[in-house]
Amino acid sequence: MMRKTLFYILLGCLTLLMASCGKNINLTDPDISDPAALAFGTEETFDIVTWNIENFPKRDPETSDLLKTLLPALKADCIAIQEVNNISAFHSLVSKIPGWSYRISSSGDTQTAVMYDTSTVQVDSSATIFTDMSNPFPRPPLLMKIRWQQQELVLISLHLKAFGDNVIDEADAWDEEVRRRYACQLLDQYIAENFGSSKVLVVGDMNDQIQEAEASNVFLSFIGKPAEYKFADMGIAQNLSSQNCSYPPSSSHIDHILMSNELFYDFSRSGNYALTIRMELKVVGGWFNYDKYLSDHRPVAARFKIMPETGTI
Repeated sequence: MMRKTLFYILLGCLTLLMASCGKNINLTDPDISDPAALAFGTEETFDIVTWNIENFPKRDPETSDLLKTLLPALKADCIAIQEVNNISAFHSLVSKIPGWSYRISSSGDTQTAVMYDTSTVQVDSSATIFTDMSNPFPRPPLLMKIRWQQQELVLISLHLKAFGDNVIDEADAWDEEVRRRYACQLLDQYIAENFGSSKVLVVGDMNDQIQEAEASNVFLSFIGKPAEYKFADMGIAQNLSSQNCSYPPSSSHIDHILMSNELFYDFSRSGNYALTIRMELKVVGGWFNYDKYLSDHRPVAARFKIMPETGTI
């Protein structure tokens, strides 16, 4: 009985919040004074969010009931989701959100999915890649070719190997850091061979920090090529605090949004705007309940004001 009472209190708070979140953030002067604001996206920009929703559904029916309102409230065009443990429950969740659909990976110990607003995003194709390489990819990435306002993008959503000791053990092929580094090397090669001139976004729970020293940094395949790749959330990582980290249990920032150089200008035109959304502050009354009903990760979002261009993927 107490659990039901708590849940209805939380939903009541959420309803009040939603009533105040109808206006999008102004593009030219984004209001980030309230880090818990949910309406991240704007009509003028392509807005993407990545969110590990930890072992979905973590505590149903509360988890699904909350997400049914929270996910569209972000006003994003695409939301990359990690840790879908129950595909049927996820399908049921998305089916209850008007105007939204999804694609989901076909293999892995948990599934990776991408939800999208069908009024702004068209999916041309999707596929699960690296399905036969469980060492670097215990959860194979989901690849999607999409269109937003007739602009073509390639979206790769992934969830890299977890854990490790922050040391790259060259002698151990199954060392967690070695596996994440190998995954990044393969992705770099895959993008170069297949999408060398496309607007590419690689998003997800990458389970490592991007601001580390070279000796322990698994992302050098990307960071070492600054003319080709950029992490939209690097500014967050380099100014890390408990207020902006994506994984508060260890005060670390491990959820990222990587772009190819074809998107550098589009990102700069949006004000280089990336944000860790502190959803727990107003949605469920604090971290304890957020972790209990939703996730141990915060969402990370980025904005792109994409210029029209000709050509195909």
